Amino acid sequence: MALCDERFISVIAVLLCLVQEACADEPPKAQLTLEHNWTKVYPTEAVTVRCDVYPPSSNWTHTLHRDGEVIGTGNDSKFSIASPKTGLYTCVGVHKENAAKTEPSKGILLEVYENGPNLSLTSEPASASVLYTGEKVTLKCTIAEDSKGWTYWWYKGQDKTHISNTGSHYILTTVTPADRGPYWCQVGRENFKPDYSSPLTLDIKDPPQPTLELKSRWPKVFPSEKVILKCDIQPPSSDWSYKWYRSRQEIIGENADTLLMSSVRTGDTGQYTCQGVHNRHVETILSNNVSINVYGQRPKPAQSKHPDAAVIYTEERVTLTCHVTEDSRDWQYSWFKDQAQTPFSNTSESTYTFPSVALADSGDYRCEVQRANLSVASDSLTLTVKDPPQPALELKSRWPKVFPSEKVILKCDIQPPSSDWSYKWYRSGQKINGENTDTLLMSSVGTGDTGQYTCQGVHNRHVETILSNNVSINVYGQRPKPARSKHPDAAVIYTEERVTLTCHVTEDSRDWQYSWFKDQAQTPFSNTNESTYTFPSVALADSGDYRCEVQRGHISGASDSLILTVKDPPQPALVLQSPWPKVFRSEKVILKCDIQPPSSDWSYKWHRSGQEISGEKADTLLMSSVGTGDTGQYTCQGVHKRHVETILSNNVSINVYDNKALPTLTQHPSYTSIYMEEQVTFMCEVEIDSTGWTFMWFSSHGQIQDSTTMNYTIQSAATKHNDKFWCIAQRGGYRSEKSTSLEVKILPRPETVLTLETGWADILTVDSLTLLCDVNDKEFQWNYTWYRDGNALEGNIQRDLHVKATKESYRSEYKCQGARMERPKYSMRSEAFIANNIVLKRQVLLSISGLLVVGIVLIIVGCVYFKVTRKPEKETPVEQDLFFSMAELKSRGDIASTSDLCQTEMVDKPTEKAESEDPPCLSEELLKEVKEQPNEDETDGFKSFKGL
Repeated sequence: MALCDERFISVIAVLLCLVQEACADEPPKAQLTLEHNWTKVYPTEAVTVRCDVYPPSSNWTHTLHRDGEVIGTGNDSKFSIASPKTGLYTCVGVHKENAAKTEPSKGILLEVYENGPNLSLTSEPASASVLYTGEKVTLKCTIAEDSKGWTYWWYKGQDKTHISNTGSHYILTTVTPADRGPYWCQVGRENFKPDYSSPLTLDIKDPPQPTLELKSRWPKVFPSEKVILKCDIQPPSSDWSYKWYRSRQEIIGENADTLLMSSVRTGDTGQYTCQGVHNRHVETILSNNVSINVYGQRPKPAQSKHPDAAVIYTEERVTLTCHVTEDSRDWQYSWFKDQAQTPFSNTSESTYTFPSVALADSGDYRCEVQRANLSVASDSLTLTVKDPPQPALELKSRWPKVFPSEKVILKCDIQPPSSDWSYKWYRSGQKINGENTDTLLMSSVGTGDTGQYTCQGVHNRHVETILSNNVSINVYGQRPKPARSKHPDAAVIYTEERVTLTCHVTEDSRDWQYSWFKDQAQTPFSNTNESTYTFPSVALADSGDYRCEVQRGHISGASDSLILTVKDPPQPALVLQSPWPKVFRSEKVILKCDIQPPSSDWSYKWHRSGQEISGEKADTLLMSSVGTGDTGQYTCQGVHKRHVETILSNNVSINVYDNKALPTLTQHPSYTSIYMEEQVTFMCEVEIDSTGWTFMWFSSHGQIQDSTTMNYTIQSAATKHNDKFWCIAQRGGYRSEKSTSLEVKILPRPETVLTLETGWADILTVDSLTLLCDVNDKEFQWNYTWYRDGNALEGNIQRDLHVKATKESYRSEYKCQGARMERPKYSMRSEAFIANNIVLKRQVLLSISGLLVVGIVLIIVGCVYFKVTRKPEKETPVEQDLFFSMAELKSRGDIASTSDLCQTEMVDKPTEKAESEDPPCLSEELLKEVKEQPNEDETDGFKSFKGL
């Protein structure tokens, strides 16, 4: 319709232009129009626009622009936009022949929503979660955005059954339960049809039936009591008001859910119902009936008791009853005694029970009933309570403790006597059946009759007295068997002790006669009614077997025999437990007094030289630090706890020396001077008659830790033993005085010097070397011992030794030592000599000789040359001796010892001394190197020159 109107307007405009002359001069114009009349669309909603050029002509093509940008071109004037976008749309006409363009048309502003239509489905009434049958309901479908040009479709049920095209509202005039379920709506315009709305579910029910409930406690009430009725509709809602009916007559002025009658009258009796009225004008059906009955007057309680007797005995069970005649309930019962205004019981029960009445429960009782604000009292009821008589149980026979076949009589007495009483008898709490008289006769008892006996009175009203006093009857299982014992109860009784024999009947009984027998005698040596027999002072002759017999009436019994052993007290044995009977002051002495057999029943007395040592009662006498006053003869004596004393023990003599021990130090051998490597032994002795010593050895440098015996030996004397020595003896914790000291002087042994006797001139020609051994001591005569590689050479005690020129002998190490038969028996060993050093020197000399020859030749040639050249003649330097002699080395002050000879820088010597007879000096390191190197030609690797 809108499109037709626009076209009509365009035609009218053209006609007007034709009428007016001015129109003939105007250029063509483009006009852009929408096919529908809404400018707000959705992203998926297609939009159609039309571009017309006036005056109309088929020679025009059309271009469509959005915000100045071409988005479409065509001969057709219509453009369909499938996915529109927000913007200002215009169009331009382009002439097909001359490409002339019209001015852009007037723009159309098109707005595109971001999402599809937002449908909202609501109902009226909107606040009702539940709709009741007969109500009117209006469903409304609303579009939140532009609402132009829409068509509405309505659906119901999960399968979305189409039900109407009635527009944006769907009306249910009178709903029924069949109308319940989900509802949807859908909209559309042109070819655009978006999705369904969210469902709206209608819940339609019949109006609920009210439930009438009595909230007060009783449907049967008395005048002035309160009645409350509650009309309940579920679910609860403030939308309901109420109507109330009594016997089908509406109660005017009551519209709340609760009917309160605070003070009822007889006119309030009737059948009550209620009805709900909703604010949407819906009425429920009537509720259930509740019957209310109002009595014509206040109640009067009646009181009674059970048992209904004039006198009630203590401990009976008594029940008081308060009864309301009218059919009513939920009373509160209060019980009062005598004139008391405060009840002693408040209870919801109509009875009050005394489980066991007492004398104090006597009195006048009344009850009062109450519920809510209604209270009434009964008349008084008198309760009289007395104690039942107490029975007294008495033993009429002689003994409560009897033996089988004896007779026992018991009497149960109740005062005052009455034929209303019968009796119950009990043994150890168990009822004795068949006995109901006041006397219990047991003419021949058995062990089963033992027990605690009581009796009880039983009234003909079933009242029982308390139990009588107890009478204990004990029936023994057999004839009496006396037990015998003695005091003191010891296996051995010592002479002069007081001994008592006892004959005891194990069963608790009395009136016995006692007879005593010894060994096999048939005649008793004692008859008495006392159960004991005493020996004031036993002797060895009283040893034997004893027995006793008891008798009472015709009952008797004999005991087993009892052995009485009498002995003299034992003699103690005194033993010295510490090591020594002869001790020094402060030493410890231990004495042990031994009594056999051992027993903790003994204590002890100790004596020193006949005088008792007070305060000592143990079997051990400990003197931890003795003095001279402890010297003496010691004895001990045992004292039994039964006041028996033994004879004295044997003697042990203890002697305490007055002075401290002084050890004596001796030396072996007793020389004042000791040569190095000799052995010397010191002996430390305590001369007093004593044993058990250990020894400590000392020198000026402190205690010597490696010896605790009486001998201390220096195995090999050395200079460090130049010292004073002494000793101290000790045993246990005791130490002696320090001994006198002995001083030892250590003398060095004479030195021994080994030299080479073969001269240097002979070294180059002979095949052997001669070694010479000298002891630097002219006081003694010496023999000699030669060593080769540490082994003594047998058969040679001479001063010299000839070494043949072999490689083996030249490589060996030679030493010598002086020897004699008296002290000193040997000297120190000489330093080592290795013959290979001489061979090396010979080889070196041969080499030097060759060099000298070459040197002489060169000198001659040089002299000739210098003579020819007329230059001054130069002297040939004298070749120095390459080696020092042994004497030269020893005379040097810068050589500290023999071991330094080869380490000292050599001093040049005159050539004429080159053939000294002293052997060359070789360092110990060089000698060792010579030994370790393998055989080499000529020099064997040795090099020894002056100045190196």
